[in-house]
This record gives sequence, C-alpha cells and structure tokens, in this order.
Amino acid sequence: MATRRKKLTSLPIGRFIGPPLTIVLFLVVGYLAMTGRLPFLSGRDAGSTTDADSLVGAPFQLASTGDAATKPTDTITVATFNIEVFGVKKAEDAEVMQYLALILRQFDVIAVQEIRSMERAPVDQLLEQINSTGEQYQVVLSERLGRTDSKEQYAYFWNSRRVQMLEGSAYLVNDSADYMHREPFVASFRALQAGVVGSQPFSFTVINVHTDPDETDQELNVLDDVFQSVRAYEFSEDDFILAGDLNVEIAQLGELGQIQGVESVNREQTNTAGSRSIDHLLIDRTATTEFRGAGVINYERDLKLPREIADRISDHRPVWAVFDSSEHAPRGVIAAVPDTATR
Repeated sequence: MATRRKKLTSLPIGRFIGPPLTIVLFLVVGYLAMTGRLPFLSGRDAGSTTDADSLVGAPFQLASTGDAATKPTDTITVATFNIEVFGVKKAEDAEVMQYLALILRQFDVIAVQEIRSMERAPVDQLLEQINSTGEQYQVVLSERLGRTDSKEQYAYFWNSRRVQMLEGSAYLVNDSADYMHREPFVASFRALQAGVVGSQPFSFTVINVHTDPDETDQELNVLDDVFQSVRAYEFSEDDFILAGDLNVEIAQLGELGQIQGVESVNREQTNTAGSRSIDHLLIDRTATTEFRGAGVINYERDLKLPREIADRISDHRPVWAVFDSSEHAPRGVIAAVPDTATR
C-alpha cells in the first residue's frame, strides 16, 4: 500500500486535480458540520458527554411529546431540575409553563427542586400542562421544608406509561439532629418493561436533594451518610441515584464525592449563565452498570430562546442520564440473587 500511494502522488495529473479536490472536500465537511453530522465540528458544548450523544440521540432533540410509543423501550431517562422559585407567579406565565412542560416530557423520572408555592395548585397546573398532549405523567410532593419562612418542596414527576413509582416508597430522610436545611426526599421506581426479553425491568431509588448554599461544607459531609444509610435501608435495591442542586462543583463534593465508586455523571455547565456545574446525578458506577450516558439540556441553545425567556424558565438547566431498562448485575457479581415478586 505504501508503494502504491507513493506512485499515485507522483503522477503529474495530481497537480491539476489536487486543488479542486481540496475545495470539494472542504465543502463536504462544511455541509456535514452544519447539519450536525460531524458532532465534533457542530455547536455542542465542549463538555458534552460523547457516549451519551451517540447512545441517546433523538430523544434529546426536545420532542414535542413524551409519548411512550415513540420512546425506545430499552432505555429509561432520569433527570434533575431546579425550577427556581416555582410557584403561583411562574405558573401564571403561560409561555414559561409551555416550555417547562416540553422539557419535563423528555424524561421518564424527574427529581424537581425549589417548589416555593404555599399551595399545590401551581404543581397541578404544571402536571396538567405536561399531560396536555396526551401523556400520563404523575407527581408526588414532599412536605414543605426549611428552617425559615421561605420553605420549599421537592417533587418527582414520572411517565406512568413507562415507569411506576413503587407503592409506599416515598419518604423524607430522618434528620432529627437538623444537620440539613432541607431533608432529602427519597422514592423508588421501576421500568414497566425490560428492553431485553426474559430480563427483569430496571429498578432504582432516587435521593432528591437541594443543599443550602451557605452550608454546603457541612451538608455535603452529611450527604455521604445519607447515601449510605438509604442504601442500607433499601437493602434489596442496588441502584441509587443522588439527584439535585448541590450548589458545588464536582471537585467540591466533599465526603460525598469520596464514596468508593460514586461519581457525578455530568460534565457540563448547569446554570443558564454557563459558568457553573452545580446540579448533579451521582451513581455508584460499580453497582449501576445499567448507566449509558448523561448530559444537560441547554434550552436557550436547544430551543433557540432569547436569554430573557431562558432566565424566566429557571437559572438552572436539567441534568439527565440514560439507563438500560433491563437489570444488570453489579460489576464483580458472579451470579445474581434470584429475583422476587417485589424489590
């Protein structure tokens, strides 16, 4: 091959076809880049997670609906989203509510933080907006939490055509010593259908957290105990996702970030200003081998929104992760424990 290549480049005709061929090549590459067929030359954020881009693709081009019939049965999507002071005022903004519903429909389970409403009506309005295109999402709310008058609630929204929340699985972590401003909110879910015939549907437990930005050092060093305690309490489960606005970068996760095997799967900026990465999905990569990839919806870019509208939606971007809808064995496990009727 080397001899042939040398012989071809020595032909005089190469002097004539070389320049036109170069121009054609540049035109082809330019076209592919503009149409998004060359991801490394497209306008994606530098921090995009490559394996997620190749594995997820279409579902995260912000489809107008979350119709179960159009989503792949071999994956489940989980997200975390701080909707920033969500209450009556935001619920009255019809444009914002439409965009919020569009964003939330992309995912099967969404852990939401910073619901500030004194009443439930804004959450019900958002749920109604999500389901306005024929979806069947459900929601569960925590109690109102916090030491001050400005209390918050957590929520889980889930696509009931693809996922079920396990009955009686939602609870607040016991924090009788008041180590955290807002106790984490836990719930467990299971895919309704496994992607692999004969396998068990993927089940997992989510720990929904919003730390106090003034107390992150203490709270992150408590959250490692929370993570381990929930794992011990949910002893029949092996897949845990700690999701939320932690108000710190990956390098500042403290003792939470030092749990062996546990890592934040996001590598992109998560605030709308594009300057910080403070929203996280943490999983144990040795146990949750169902994990496929992760990323962030930058709705200002992806929906081509003016910054003013993007800021009205939230000062945070949703972080998402994709998992196989079939259970895998954790790394190092020779034989899986026989499955039972409930987990």
